[in-house]
Amino acid sequence: MEKSKMSLAERFGKVIISPSKAFADIAQEPRILWPGLIIIVLNLALTLLIMSETKVFTEQTMVTSGANQAQIDLAMKFVLPGAIGGTILVLPLSWLVMAALLALFNQFSVGEARFKQLYAVAVFAGIPAVIKTVISTVLIKTMGFKAALQVSTSLAIVLGNADSTSLLYRLMDKIELFNIWGLILLIMGGSIAMQKKARGLALFLGVIWLIYVVVMALLVKTPVV
Repeated sequence: MEKSKMSLAERFGKVIISPSKAFADIAQEPRILWPGLIIIVLNLALTLLIMSETKVFTEQTMVTSGANQAQIDLAMKFVLPGAIGGTILVLPLSWLVMAALLALFNQFSVGEARFKQLYAVAVFAGIPAVIKTVISTVLIKTMGFKAALQVSTSLAIVLGNADSTSLLYRLMDKIELFNIWGLILLIMGGSIAMQKKARGLALFLGVIWLIYVVVMALLVKTPVV
């Protein structure tokens, strides 16, 4: 097998503009530590950048929901550590879940991929989520939290001023551009690492994603802001 020819920076760029080439290179020489750390640190920096806006929005939301001052004060103490801890823990766990799903399909389809390759694919398939976070951070800093939340990249935008608590709206709100982009990258990278056609993996992950969308729409109501 040929040695990797792409630098880490080239891999990040190629995942966006030429994902098939990037994932072929990633499958040849999967690197997890530095790409993962870079993404985590970047997300952490973006989280800290909007921390003041996050605290204000959290307090306003709690006041609107009828929380008393003691509850608000207690919540404020956990906003910063919760955001930091969530960023550090959620990303590696989400990559682990995606890699595990790929590994499950790889096992049943008798694919050629090793788990390290699949985890590396999951890390790089998360790049659209990073781009979304960057855009959201810029919007929050320039427009404020409430106004930024009104900017939608989901199919819910076609419903206009429809009731945001309706089931249809919540379903459409979960079908989001950057999530679909990430799913496509996960399918593409996984199939390349497994040396399998993408059709079967697309069906497998697509069904799981649709189940997730429906469950989240049923359980989580869109907050009114």
